[in-house]
Amino acid sequence: MPSAFTVERRVEFCETDAAGIAHFSSLIVFMEQAEHALLRSLGLSVALSHTSLFKNASSQEPTYSWPRVRVECDFQTPARFEDVLRVATSVSSLGTKSVTYQHHITCNGNSIATGKMTCVCCTLQDDTLASVPIPPRIRELLQTHLVGVPASAG
Repeated sequence: MPSAFTVERRVEFCETDAAGIAHFSSLIVFMEQAEHALLRSLGLSVALSHTSLFKNASSQEPTYSWPRVRVECDFQTPARFEDVLRVATSVSSLGTKSVTYQHHITCNGNSIATGKMTCVCCTLQDDTLASVPIPPRIRELLQTHLVGVPASAG
C-alpha cells in the first residue's frame, strides 16, 4: 500500500510574524519543500533536466517543469517559532498531465494545516511552457505515493 512521504523542519524566526506565529505563506512554502523532497527521494526534480535519471548527453530529452495551477490550505492551529513540524505528503490524484499532492502538517501530533497543490507537467522550449502527458517512468515513480487508489490505476 502506498504511503505518505514525511519530512520534518523547524519554524525559523524569519517565517513568523511579530507574535512569533508562522505566517500563512510559510506553510505553503513548507508544503512545496516537502513536495521537492518527495521528488528528490524518487530521483526526480521539479526541473527534470537536472536529475541523473534524465541526464544523457546523446539524448534530446526535454526540460520538464511543474508549474502550480491550484493551491489550497486549511489552517487549524498556529505553528510558532522553533516548533518542529512534520509534513506528510502523498499523491492524491494523478491525471494524464497533472499531479495533485496532499499535505498534512502536524506538530507534536496536533494538526497545524492540511493542503493540496496541483501541478501540471510541462516542457520548456524556447522560453515557452507547454503541457504534456506525464512520461511513463515519472508516472510509475509518482504512483508509489498515490493514496486512496490502487497503484496500478491512473
